[in-house]
Amino acid sequence: MKTRRIQYQNGRTEIVRVLSTEDLIAWSGDDPLAYEKSIVWLEDITKLGYVRVVRVCCAKSRRGPLRLNSGERVVGYAKLMPDAPRDTKTQRFARRLFYLKNADRADAKENAIPATAVDPRSILPGIAGATPG
Repeated sequence: MKTRRIQYQNGRTEIVRVLSTEDLIAWSGDDPLAYEKSIVWLEDITKLGYVRVVRVCCAKSRRGPLRLNSGERVVGYAKLMPDAPRDTKTQRFARRLFYLKNADRADAKENAIPATAVDPRSILPGIAGATPG
């Protein structure tokens, strides 16, 4: 997969998926990540050992910032393509949100890494990412 990196003056980094003919041939609407256009990182991911991931199914927009009301620190989120479908019942979008809990630290020891954690450097639009380490 080809990507393009956009560095904004406010510190955000956006990793945009550049679709090729091969990507379009292999595309499947059944893949929950198929409609991701880009990943926006609000923090420098080279300084993060891992991130937690949640699929938010109540997003009002395809590309606006996502926030959690429960106090976790949002470090990134996915933007969707213009043709991303809405849930037929709620009329909302499903998007990934990357976050850290207050107890999470960038310098956490191996045994402190949550089982569901993902290495943020391995996350790309449409790619789930790998476990840290």
